[in-house]
Amino acid sequence: MANKTNEVEVANPVAGTCPWRGLGGGHLTLTEIEFDRQLDRLSLWMEEWDHKQRCDILEGLLARSSYSQCQFLWTVTQPALHRDFMYSSKKEFPQLTFMPISTHTSRALKDKMVLHRQHNFHRIKSAYVSDLEEVKNANKERVLPNVEMLELINRSREKTALSPRQPHKTKSSSSLPKLFSDKKFVQTPLCSGLRTGQDNRSSWEIIHSAPPSVRFIEMPVRRHIQDQGSPRNQVPVACIASGEGQISSPSATEIILRKKKRKKKLQNASNTSAMGTTLPPESWELYHWYDEVWDDVQRNEFLHKLLLKLDPRQHYFISSFLSVKQYRDFIGLLPENLALKILGYLTPAELAVVHRVSKTWQRLSSHNEVWKTKCNEVKLEIPVSNNPTWKNVFKDNMYLKLNWALGKCKVVEFRAHTQRVLSVTFDRKRLATGSQDKTIKLWDLRNGNLLQTLKGHTKGVWCLSFFTKNLLVSGSYDGTLKVWNLKQGTTSRTLFGHEGPIWCMRRREHVVVSGSQDRTAKLWDISRSLLLHTLVGHSAAVFAVDIDEQGSLVVTGSADRSVRIWDTETGKCKKVIWVSQTTSIMSISYSHGFVACSHGDLISLYKVEKGKLVQTFHEHQKRIECLELRITDPDKVEGVMVSAGKDGMVKYWDLTQPKSVQTFEHGDQINCIHFDELRIACASYDHKIKICDFNV
Repeated sequence: MANKTNEVEVANPVAGTCPWRGLGGGHLTLTEIEFDRQLDRLSLWMEEWDHKQRCDILEGLLARSSYSQCQFLWTVTQPALHRDFMYSSKKEFPQLTFMPISTHTSRALKDKMVLHRQHNFHRIKSAYVSDLEEVKNANKERVLPNVEMLELINRSREKTALSPRQPHKTKSSSSLPKLFSDKKFVQTPLCSGLRTGQDNRSSWEIIHSAPPSVRFIEMPVRRHIQDQGSPRNQVPVACIASGEGQISSPSATEIILRKKKRKKKLQNASNTSAMGTTLPPESWELYHWYDEVWDDVQRNEFLHKLLLKLDPRQHYFISSFLSVKQYRDFIGLLPENLALKILGYLTPAELAVVHRVSKTWQRLSSHNEVWKTKCNEVKLEIPVSNNPTWKNVFKDNMYLKLNWALGKCKVVEFRAHTQRVLSVTFDRKRLATGSQDKTIKLWDLRNGNLLQTLKGHTKGVWCLSFFTKNLLVSGSYDGTLKVWNLKQGTTSRTLFGHEGPIWCMRRREHVVVSGSQDRTAKLWDISRSLLLHTLVGHSAAVFAVDIDEQGSLVVTGSADRSVRIWDTETGKCKKVIWVSQTTSIMSISYSHGFVACSHGDLISLYKVEKGKLVQTFHEHQKRIECLELRITDPDKVEGVMVSAGKDGMVKYWDLTQPKSVQTFEHGDQINCIHFDELRIACASYDHKIKICDFNV
């Protein structure tokens, strides 16, 4: 015969061979028998505990529950959030203020109804609980006014005066349901003293005289709870069936040690309870069973039976408690480095939402390390200080891009010279302008105040470039390049070489290239004031020049309608691109392997490596005098471009779109523009300078 280690057949002392449970003859394990006994004891204890004690004990049980048990209780107690439940419970227990608990789901539903204009009906105000203390305070019974208290006491006395076996003639809403058709048992009303949590012994007598099924619905009290002398009670819980149906038990010494250890543990728990809480002594026995003796199946069965025994006040307490426990601030509970690591995976838009959750999330979502990571993921187009607040840097950079797209800018306009303004350039703080009146002026870029005036050229100044903080390079119609000392306001060097007017100039580090009416472009080392190469090949005046980012290529555009690519090391022409058949090349701009050139009122974009036309832009009404190109992604041909011309229009282009993004009117013919990530400056024939600052 096979060993049966976990089951033993227990005979009914009355029926002889019938099983103890009426479940179709199934055998019971000793563990199941002991679990039934424990539930029976709890059935009696529950009837002795008032509302406050029940809530305290429930708090301890919930703290010892696993996730699956909390989910089970949360699902079962969801009706406690319904307004009908609140209304009926408040009517039955006026001492408590029953109010729906605000949760993420309820708030999202409300927002959705407001969005669709479906909120034109009465809604009960909900309670927002953020910690367990608020849950306890919400479940405290208030003191009723004297009139209501007297009426409640009178009702209690009238009901208590009834005999437990006397039928109640009047139908009462507080009476227990009739669960049996047996006429020997008469339905008995439940005393209001038990419902209101008062210590009323008469209510206990009524419950004690009720049938066992009242204590736990569908779970009758076992006979062994009334007959402690039953043979079933003599079987130790720890017995194990072994051999041929024989039962072996642990040694007497082991049983005594276990009892002493358990008694000491419960005694310590009881002492702790007496010092700090109002928990009854039996509660620690319950905690011991729930935490150490029962498995998950037994815990779930106990919770199921427990919910049937509780009244709406305790259901409301469980729902409130779990609403706080379920939405715990896990980010705030984690170590800061782990919380920042998690927040680092969110997008900036999601971080903005996190910022509004709580003060803790606001502090963590604004941390410098989080936003430094976000700044590294994008291209920063604003200047960054030594010790930046990275969140502000990211925000300013985002607003800058938005301002460029929307055309939102601060415009500063002032009269710069007495004659036409021919050239303009700027650094972070200063703006320099050159004019047909033969002067160069320096201005404060923030407010447009004049800082300095430089005189030395004998004719108009057509091109300018800052070399260092205190050095400025200029090219003039008089055929010379000058290096200016801005500290002293005097000429530091004058470079001769061109035989005609200098129309254009570009600088990259210490290398400067200039284009002239003499059909040549010259390459200079400005730090040594040395001529490196003379680029010969064009058959007409050179109106536009540029240098690549590494300083290895020079691009020139000429009135001979061609664009030529030169090697700075050898000074030889590498490639010729014939752009137009009839119109001179007035301006060119090179960026990351692409060159944009203007001829007439048309702009053409070429890929330098293959000399292939990529795209054309046609919106200007008259000849384009100047343009500047910035490529951000060469593989996708993404970037921006600014152009201006004789029509007085400044256009801002996105290379991915066929039409310009923004158009700014200047009023008169524009000779020159210069732009960076923050602003556009343009010089015109009306003697004025106009600065559009997008960093606002």
